[in-house]
Amino acid sequence: MAGYSHLDRPFLLGKLNSLVDFHLWPPEARVDPRRWLGNFRNDADAVYAHHLLNGFTYLSGAMTAEVFSAGFHSLSSRCAQSAADFPTAARLWRSFCDSLIITHVTGEQPNPSDSGAIFVRMMRTVVGLREEQLFPPDGALAEATATPSRPVLFVDDFVGSGNQFVDTWKRSYSIGATTTSFKALAHASPSTEFFYCPAICTAFGARNIRTKCPAVHLSPGHLLPPEYSALHPASVIWPDDMRAEGAAFIERTSRAAGIPDLGGQVDDYRGFNRLGLTLAFSHSVPDATLPLFYWEGNGWHPLVRRR
Repeated sequence: MAGYSHLDRPFLLGKLNSLVDFHLWPPEARVDPRRWLGNFRNDADAVYAHHLLNGFTYLSGAMTAEVFSAGFHSLSSRCAQSAADFPTAARLWRSFCDSLIITHVTGEQPNPSDSGAIFVRMMRTVVGLREEQLFPPDGALAEATATPSRPVLFVDDFVGSGNQFVDTWKRSYSIGATTTSFKALAHASPSTEFFYCPAICTAFGARNIRTKCPAVHLSPGHLLPPEYSALHPASVIWPDDMRAEGAAFIERTSRAAGIPDLGGQVDDYRGFNRLGLTLAFSHSVPDATLPLFYWEGNGWHPLVRRR
């Protein structure tokens, strides 16, 4: 592959071993780069695979907690806007934290395994808020309806398309004898504030939420620019001299692994909504991540297994 940016296997595996040594990546029993690289049988594909693996981001539990906490604590600047001095700012922030109603985002079929529930617990174990502030979505809506002066905080690990949050925002719940939604409450009670703090959020998802849920203040721990997709024309995953062919490599090798073209649905070879991400958490792999990293069919060895 003369003429292409060089990233050899020993250097890459040495780098990944260092990440394991520093506890930033788990042992090979959970993330297996050697067997994953073995999927690519010819030298031409191996060069692209090395760069794709080099661009893969794995967030350990500790890293995820730090990123998530940063997104939440950035809300303190909003509380401090009206403060004349630091003691006043600290008091306003404490009052805000103490009054929060905390809940999580759910999928189309809400269930206790939704990853957002992990982050509700994290508000207690990492941030230090009280157990009685934590609610499932219907309980949070009931509490906010009864006490509209209290702000509502949604928490989550990842926003890809933003569709799950929009669906949660619009979903109707039975509250006593009535049926309502967070969107309806925001319209009926303009004084109620709503916040959303995911650990990681794509620029696409942020735009979708801000367009469809303008009453919600979005504060992610990290905002992922479009260029972090392996399919973007200006993708940072590939060196300049490989960028034009990177998307073709992903399509070709995905087809060989048996990964389908589903028009951007879950398990589409480009990731959900064609976002083409190279990202995984210790607790989950987002649907927007390229299936090349987690696929197990057709004899394909995954880099990381989905949970």
